Amino acid sequence: MISLLAIVDTVIREVLEMDEITASIPVSLYGTVSKRLIGILLGAEKTNSIPTALAKSVLYLWQRDQLENEVGIKKLIEATMLVEPEQTVSFFREIGIQEIVVALRERYL
Repeated sequence: MISLLAIVDTVIREVLEMDEITASIPVSLYGTVSKRLIGILLGAEKTNSIPTALAKSVLYLWQRDQLENEVGIKKLIEATMLVEPEQTVSFFREIGIQEIVVALRERYL
């Protein structure tokens, strides 16, 4: 039986990993990253693999024009990695942020 402590530890580790990933993105690229990830998300065919809570978070942030900040980028990465992981990784490779490519491959692929 999995203990509550083990579950909490896993969740905290995942949050910290995602914080490290988004911290690797220069703030000057937030607009570019946001627009491209939105495009990937809107073009995806298998959007049913996005959990409802995540979809609601993305929509909430979009309505408030908050997808170009660290929280918005984080949610967009989570969503695009669920529906188009290869395209998302390819985008980060194109813009030259190799540490994100490595981190996303380790976490999702």
